[in-house]
Amino acid sequence: MKPATKILTKTRMILASLAFATFALSASAARADEMKVPTTTAAHEALAKQYREEAAQYKKVGDEHRAMAAAYGKEHPDSKGGVKNAWNVKMQKHCEALSKDADKLSADAEKAAEFHTARGKELEGK
Repeated sequence: MKPATKILTKTRMILASLAFATFALSASAARADEMKVPTTTAAHEALAKQYREEAAQYKKVGDEHRAMAAAYGKEHPDSKGGVKNAWNVKMQKHCEALSKDADKLSADAEKAAEFHTARGKELEGK
């Protein structure tokens, strides 16, 4: 692979990781500043919507890391003798860990959305 391509690939991976971290931290910080206990159906519905949006974002991050792992694997294949490319193995583990974390965050956000949807319906009397 050309040196410029290696730099571009590394830069993309670093930027994706930073974007994920920024999203996770900003979502938590923003929510902490405005967090109030929901007491109305509308408040629960608004939180459910917010959690569904977060779940979609986390799912997107997980999908991006799976795609990066696949692309990296194609660019850095194992040798023809069957010897594993050490960098490929390392990057696969890295991307897999990040995608699993993002998937877990997505699932947790979906559960929170389900809770607030159900609680909103309870308050509505349904």
